[in-house]
Amino acid sequence: MDIVLGPIASVIGVGFSIELFLKSIRGKKAYIISWTVAVLMYTVATIALVSGLFTGWNYLNFGIFYFFGGITNVPAFGIGSAYLIFDKNKVNVVSGLYVLFVIGAAYSMFTSGIPDFSNINGIPEGRQLYEISGPRMWAILGNSLGSISLVGIAMYSIFKFRRVNEDLVTTNVLIVVGAFSPALSGVLLALGDGASKTLSLLVGMFLIYLGYRVSQRPKI
Repeated sequence: MDIVLGPIASVIGVGFSIELFLKSIRGKKAYIISWTVAVLMYTVATIALVSGLFTGWNYLNFGIFYFFGGITNVPAFGIGSAYLIFDKNKVNVVSGLYVLFVIGAAYSMFTSGIPDFSNINGIPEGRQLYEISGPRMWAILGNSLGSISLVGIAMYSIFKFRRVNEDLVTTNVLIVVGAFSPALSGVLLALGDGASKTLSLLVGMFLIYLGYRVSQRPKI
């Protein structure tokens, strides 16, 4: 199943990334630009996952998969959602901090050494290959802060806009669930490790796309 779902998720991700990129060029809206970056990361991570499944895991494809799918992805979605409801100048400060975070995480990845993949079965986990003080620390930090931000933004949207802008609430809720979907792949263990990862990526991409489409509906 993973061999089939992985390429499907990759193709969907590429199409979604192109649509967002063209939209960001035309509209130059901060939240669309942020979502474009986030979805592109999501797509690159999915392509790296497919590479690992088909050709075997190595330093390059797992590094790309872990960096874009496990470290930098969730905060980028949080920033995009923040641009939807908060003052742009304040979110710009957060975006600057995020850039520094990405640089720090990239430095950690490059200096952590080359992991040993010889005894790895299925899709590797970060805890199998990295020390807690290396890339895993950045993954924990990025996912924790990004997750808290996404949940907080969704709850704030529900509280403040549930009666005046239902589309905004729906968008943020779908983005939150979609961004969390890969992290919840453990629920699908019965399908096998690879299948659970690829299916969760596919479901996540679908939910994020739905959130984006809701945000683009004409205001009545």
